[in-house]
Amino acid sequence: MSDFNHNKQSSNNTSEALHTARRCRHYAMCKIDFLGTGVCPSGRKNHFVSFYPQGMMDITAAVLENRIPVTTGLLEVANECTLCGLCDTQCHFVTELRPFGVFQTLKSYLDDYLQSNDPVEVLSDEFLNKLRSITGEKHATNDPAHLIAYANDPAPISSETMPGYVVVPGDTQQVSEIIKLCLREGVEYTVRGNGSSVMGFVLGSGLIIDTTRMNKMEFDTSNRAVTIGAGISAFELQKEAAARGYRVNAAEPSALYCANIMCSGIFSLFSSSYGTAADNLIDAEFVSAEGDVFALSQRDAPNLYGFSKNEPPIQGICTQAVVRLHPVTEDESAIAVPFSDMQSAVGYAEKLNRRDVGLGIGVLGGEYLSTFISPTSELAETLRNVFHKELGIEYLVVVLGNKHHLEAARDMAPVVLEQEVMRALILGIPSLGEEGIIQFLRGMEGKAKPYEILAKPDMLPIIETILDPSPEQLSDAVDSDLKSFYAKLYNRPELTDMLWLNTFRIVSSRMGRDGHIVAFILYVPLDNIPQVEEFHKGFQEVAHTNGVRGEFGFLTPIDQGAMGVFEWDLYLDHTNPEEVGKMQKAMEKTGAMLDGFSQKDPRVLWIRDVFNKGFARKEAYLYHGASFSKV
Repeated sequence: MSDFNHNKQSSNNTSEALHTARRCRHYAMCKIDFLGTGVCPSGRKNHFVSFYPQGMMDITAAVLENRIPVTTGLLEVANECTLCGLCDTQCHFVTELRPFGVFQTLKSYLDDYLQSNDPVEVLSDEFLNKLRSITGEKHATNDPAHLIAYANDPAPISSETMPGYVVVPGDTQQVSEIIKLCLREGVEYTVRGNGSSVMGFVLGSGLIIDTTRMNKMEFDTSNRAVTIGAGISAFELQKEAAARGYRVNAAEPSALYCANIMCSGIFSLFSSSYGTAADNLIDAEFVSAEGDVFALSQRDAPNLYGFSKNEPPIQGICTQAVVRLHPVTEDESAIAVPFSDMQSAVGYAEKLNRRDVGLGIGVLGGEYLSTFISPTSELAETLRNVFHKELGIEYLVVVLGNKHHLEAARDMAPVVLEQEVMRALILGIPSLGEEGIIQFLRGMEGKAKPYEILAKPDMLPIIETILDPSPEQLSDAVDSDLKSFYAKLYNRPELTDMLWLNTFRIVSSRMGRDGHIVAFILYVPLDNIPQVEEFHKGFQEVAHTNGVRGEFGFLTPIDQGAMGVFEWDLYLDHTNPEEVGKMQKAMEKTGAMLDGFSQKDPRVLWIRDVFNKGFARKEAYLYHGASFSKV
């Protein structure tokens, strides 16, 4: 149970609960123990997403809007919820939403309903009985209370799609039998990991195959490898690898690792040295579209390592994979290098990667930086203004590495913000909005930029004196009943450690705190850095002309500086029809713009071109123009 006092006066007002429930981002962070406080016990026990806070948010919205009946399955979900409050701290950390009151409202609503009504008993049918004969009765359902939790996501291009069934298989053999059953019965199926792709890709009207119960994880450190099932999340894998002195190349913490490889090949700041796509893969097991089981290491297996831009991906469900482990050394840390313009920032990152300097490299925009390290939207806005208007920091290049990497990176950097300075800035964010530090920097400015003064080695004691950084100061910015929780949380050194935060990526999900995020990801050549800025300005124009909010996200150089992974993000309130309409137009314009970029420079690819081809060799798509098959 979490260690803060819940406000027992939390409102049971239906409209307030509905307002919160409909704003769930579906990032699935409530399904992993990313704060070290535990995970929803009901979800862990029952597996269906309906038992996790994410699913209960959808259920509550559907019940209050009379879109589903009160069924025996719904009562089971509500009764399994103990109101332990874990979801409140987890969700607030990511989105500032407070689901605890939503679930109080659901329980109260059901108590009133049952005073004069009986729940609906949903009958099984022949297909469901056959599913249950494969997985066991508790792992397949057609109850609307469970189905509704798989029917929506915040994507502006998707709409509610109620499945007919959901099944949660436990291993490869069960997946194989389920696929063959669907083929015999003519039932369409959709495969789902944690559903965190949030672009409508995991919705379907037939059967949803939820892979989260396939949670095998076996380490073979003598071969620097780990075998994982399709239900293992990036965070869980990284945590267990770290405990053994290793690291994996992992992306968003709640994403299921196998699904993430299949979807996009996995990229992170560590892709600068660890690579992407098949680089981190030793072997993988699949169930084909016909229900047959094969491994990539078989000589007669389908060639998922190849890439063709204009051909559809080979169909298959990855049920387990053997993934590379990378050793961690005790001298690893991080630095941050500030820049006032994009071309200089990208140029520095490219030079580092071309020289194999650093384990991880990322150019972060102001939106990402301020949002990631601020526990509230209000503090993030303060930090954005200070960085942009007062300090002159538009971009920050984060470099992760051992002491030799960082020594070289410092030598190549114009100025450096050390880890200790970044920790002081994070814990002192509330004071950054005050005049003290700004007036001090203005008084010393001269010809130097404010961030250049901030980066001087002898400035740290002064910064600490003026900002008075502490977990207690930072926690004063959150709701009163969460202050003690945040103070205790930020007393843990890893919460202000750039290396740890980029390894486990628990703050990256905050990028959707102020609205659902629509991410556009490109692979761009870095031998033409002005073109990269041209892409950035193109996105800015699309966002401006269509009336949507958008910002540059990040760029990570890969393959010795030859290419970069570039992300630009658009934001919306997915519950606002007007904003959804604007976003749909912006996405259409962006698609046309990206096609134009690719025609101008065929080396430019966007995520659409590689979607569901993540097991390909990265060389196959980064340099697809040099292959024998130039399509």
